[in-house]
Amino acid sequence: MKKHLFIGIVFLLLGQFTFAQTRLLTGVVTDSLKTPLAYTNVLAKPDSIYINMAFAITDEKGRFKLELKENMGYTITVSYLGFKSFEFKIKLSQNATKNIVLKEATNQLEEIILIKELPVNIKKDTITYNTKVFTNGKERKLKQVLKKLPGVEVAKNGSVTVLGKKVTDLLVDGKTFFGGGTKLGVENIPADAVRSVEVLDNYNKVGFLKGLNNSQRMALNIKLKKDKKKFVFGDIEGGKGNGKHYLIHPTLFYYSPKTAVNFIGDVNDIGKKSFTLKDYLDFEGGIGKLLSDPSSYFKLSNSAFAGFLENQDFTAAKNNFAAANITQAINGKIDISGYGILSNTKSTTQNEVLNQYLTNNNSVLESKNTFGNSNNTFAMGKMELTYRPSINDDISYASFFKAANNNNNTNLLSQTKTANTQLNTRKKTLSTTVKQNAEWHKKLSYKHTFSFTANYQYNKSTPNTQWLTNQPILQGLIPLVSDSSFDINQLKYLQINNFGFLFKHYWVINNKNHIYTTLGSRILNEKYQTSEFQNLSDGTQNNFESAGFGNDLDFNLTDTYFGIEHKFKVGKAVLKTGIFGHYYHLKAQQESKHTKNKIVWLPAFTAKYDFSNSEHLNFRYNLKSAFADAPKYAEKFSLLHYNALTKGNPNLDNELYHTARLWYTKFSLYRGIIMNANLSYNKKIHSIRNEIQLQGIDQFTNPVLSRNPENRWQFSTNIRKTISKLTLKIKGNVSTSNYFQSLNNKLFKNKSNIQSLGIALATNVKKGPNFELGYDKRFSQFKSLSNLSKFTNESPYLNLDCDFLKSFKLEADYTRTNYKNDAGLTNRYEVANASLSFQKEDSAWGFKVSGTNIFGVSFKQQNAFSDFLISDTKTFILPRIWLFTLTYKL
Repeated sequence: MKKHLFIGIVFLLLGQFTFAQTRLLTGVVTDSLKTPLAYTNVLAKPDSIYINMAFAITDEKGRFKLELKENMGYTITVSYLGFKSFEFKIKLSQNATKNIVLKEATNQLEEIILIKELPVNIKKDTITYNTKVFTNGKERKLKQVLKKLPGVEVAKNGSVTVLGKKVTDLLVDGKTFFGGGTKLGVENIPADAVRSVEVLDNYNKVGFLKGLNNSQRMALNIKLKKDKKKFVFGDIEGGKGNGKHYLIHPTLFYYSPKTAVNFIGDVNDIGKKSFTLKDYLDFEGGIGKLLSDPSSYFKLSNSAFAGFLENQDFTAAKNNFAAANITQAINGKIDISGYGILSNTKSTTQNEVLNQYLTNNNSVLESKNTFGNSNNTFAMGKMELTYRPSINDDISYASFFKAANNNNNTNLLSQTKTANTQLNTRKKTLSTTVKQNAEWHKKLSYKHTFSFTANYQYNKSTPNTQWLTNQPILQGLIPLVSDSSFDINQLKYLQINNFGFLFKHYWVINNKNHIYTTLGSRILNEKYQTSEFQNLSDGTQNNFESAGFGNDLDFNLTDTYFGIEHKFKVGKAVLKTGIFGHYYHLKAQQESKHTKNKIVWLPAFTAKYDFSNSEHLNFRYNLKSAFADAPKYAEKFSLLHYNALTKGNPNLDNELYHTARLWYTKFSLYRGIIMNANLSYNKKIHSIRNEIQLQGIDQFTNPVLSRNPENRWQFSTNIRKTISKLTLKIKGNVSTSNYFQSLNNKLFKNKSNIQSLGIALATNVKKGPNFELGYDKRFSQFKSLSNLSKFTNESPYLNLDCDFLKSFKLEADYTRTNYKNDAGLTNRYEVANASLSFQKEDSAWGFKVSGTNIFGVSFKQQNAFSDFLISDTKTFILPRIWLFTLTYKL
């Protein structure tokens, strides 16, 4: 009954959505020489105050298309920077065509002022949206503003894409907002503070490096209204719900020409996380400006920390979060910025898992029920100093700190044909990370520019685990002593010291030829220690060291490299070829000393062809090399899980693999099309793979360097077509991979294939309900040994955003997921959330009634497959929650 009522209300509101009769005005805008003027703004202001303004932007051929209400008067203004604006009146009773010729302007200042007020202004790598044209004033947060801008999409996780490209940096009035990640900004910045949104493609924090280092970053710069500067603004939310659920969420902002201060707080027990794994990875990646792949330089052992951030489904959760960000311009040359984040999450989880272990002869089934409790706290902060003594110098220093305390307690019941095992796992992980980064960029002359960066990282992690069980585990693999119960412990210690420097010289020979030279080095030291033992009921201890346990590894890796690249232009194509030579020195010291010295040559090639300013084709190829982390080189045994044991290999060599990517982008606001296509290929020549010994559900793994080829292809596409106020979205993805796996001393070829398709229809109107109706389907196939497993997921969904009766706003989302596997297991669950808010335009007070998991679904279901394991998982989620929230706007 509740489901039918919810869906009925949604479709009743959609029934109010109608399309008025419209007529088309088309034409071409040129200069006096009949040259088309691309990206000219054509603005239609209606004579009636009850009709929305219309606008269009010309394409590469100068064409425009305006959709106007029939028999309504409009004033048409055609504007292009550097030309006199052209204005005329029109009233359409049928479709019409009008070509326009613009003349060069004599008063540039007046034209610049006019351009700034246009809906969209496109200039090379910059797009500026005048948000008041697209919004109705009832938007609450930045996210709702961005969703109404043409070509901009906001995902549920807070990520933003513009014309199909992901935004990597978020700025407010040109100042980095909380490390540059988008989620905190789009979900917390008040909508009524936003004056305009600026999109900066090929963004570079160091201005004079743009065009030299081929930045693939995209920044979103939020420009604030003048009355929001030198004034504290924000809002405070407080909510109370059924079952004693609660929410407190203050957001405070202060901006002035020299100072910016932001504060975001969040205290709730409704499962809302203000800081996720995506946010953390964005913050980690932002520590350096030059290193395009920081993860290859900083291999952190923070899986416990990342795991707790990644988990989004709980049966109960209490979140406490506080974050502050400050930016201060000391003078015209020195800026100081920093942020601090403190978070604590207490959560309860429940999972039911059916595991199928694939062996040479047959498969083994394991049923697992898991109940977990966790208490996770972390603090992180960053301080950055930037000094620009001249327009040709940029010097910066950044210091980053993170400390985490993760505590997890899990009760597990594992059932197989041969054993029922009850297991309690207690894990405590303390970790500390400190990073220092210094950079100097200098433009010596038009032809010569250099960059120098030096960085240091210290990381310490101590994961300690205790397994308490009623049955012996890993029999024959660990030396257990018979006892009334089994108390197994593991102590781990990992310390990383990583120092690196990089020097790069940019030589601009002429407009069509550049030479780039790179010299750098990375010095890595990792200390890895493990200790496993059994506490006996008589108070004594059974140490596993005599059975080959207990690692004490000192691992050192030095990578010194030199590279040269030639960037040149041929017609509309920009090409770059390069070669990098790496000299590796590796030393692993444990029971014995293992050293390795080798030189590896790695070619690289990139190409970009611009069909026009709105249509691009890119290609990139690299041969890459990578060494494994220290634990892979440890010579002795170590416990991984209650049913998994591993032993490293001190003779491991480096992986070597080809990567290639071809991607195509096109957008045309005239045709209402945004199109992206991507084809990628990875081929591993040498890869590090685990040799696996499987006995029932017990696993022993040992890493080896495999010379068997591994291949992975992936193709994805995303197309959006807008007609009037309707947008059709189509997306697709096809991936296939194959690799060889050693299982119980036999070599098998594994194959996996995934296909997915999505289609959606969405509206974007200024007044009236907006909705998105979509359907996603995913097929998965995995072949290992003689087993072929198939899974199907399909999800129809509906999102609604409706403003009505001047001050009310209704938001709702509904998703139905159908799951099926080839064993005949099917599952269907429906998740719906809704909120009704009230906020008068001239009032500081507002309220909201919201409901999550309205249908009271108990769990979600999903599948996964790996080298030898296929899993079906039920993840239990929070129950239905109703919340009444009061809001006060500052």
